[in-house]
Amino acid sequence: MKFRLPHIQLSAPVKLILKLVISITIIVLVVRKIDERLLLDVLKEIKPAWILWAILWFMISKLISAFRFNVLLKTEGIHMPVWQNVRLYWLCMYYNLLLPGGISGDGYKIKLLMDSFEKPFKRIFTITLMDRLSGLFALGQLSLILLLYVTEFRTYWFLIVPAFLLSFFVSWLVFKWMIGKNGIAWIFTTLQSIGVQGAQSIATLGLVFSLGQGMFWPDYLVLFLISSVVAMLPITIGGAGARELTFLYGSQFLEIHAEKAVAIGFLFYLISTSVSLMGIIFSFKKTEMKNLKNV
Repeated sequence: MKFRLPHIQLSAPVKLILKLVISITIIVLVVRKIDERLLLDVLKEIKPAWILWAILWFMISKLISAFRFNVLLKTEGIHMPVWQNVRLYWLCMYYNLLLPGGISGDGYKIKLLMDSFEKPFKRIFTITLMDRLSGLFALGQLSLILLLYVTEFRTYWFLIVPAFLLSFFVSWLVFKWMIGKNGIAWIFTTLQSIGVQGAQSIATLGLVFSLGQGMFWPDYLVLFLISSVVAMLPITIGGAGARELTFLYGSQFLEIHAEKAVAIGFLFYLISTSVSLMGIIFSFKKTEMKNLKNV
């Protein structure tokens, strides 16, 4: 007799409730570990100009993301106007935020591209997955570079440098396996992915300097990049609490200001959420998105 693991299928509302409970639990855990009054005082230190700086660079990062996705689409013979691609990308960012427990923005994007360009699910899904993986590789690569500036890791340069170089080779192998032999597309998407994470790091850097933590900027950026990976895990709503928890425990390990670290994570979450919510504008024009080929 074969042993089979039990399969538990949860409905979309149940998944949403579970993620909400996890998000609230994490936020409560973070709040209990820090001084709430000090956190509020820290948040008051940041001037509105730095918030606008972070929003601008985050929006730039998302525009680069949209261009990267367009490059990947072209490897499958899908040619879409740049502005239409940006609209689709922003709309899906909004859906990813709005529908975390059921039909995600990625699912909507895959369905729409399949219907508009008559492409099989497997190819569109592969392109969408590669889009995510290329961003993940860039997060790792930038993190490895920054570790060379962090005192606790600097002595391990002989491991960090080879790992950095190896990451590009692994990235190429994954791209070749999933997309095919298209070296130009790999170069473009690799550079664009680094540009995406670089722009978000610049956004975070502004928040770091605004809180007077310029001396420890590599530490904060490493935590930010790691928190970006944690926020990708589908266990909370839009990454709520995940970034803050990463900054909290990371700050204790790196011995930097805990409240300021959590404040940076919290502010970045608010910024990413507000920018994603802008996609609501395109949700009112869904009829224009039904056939991407003819727009």
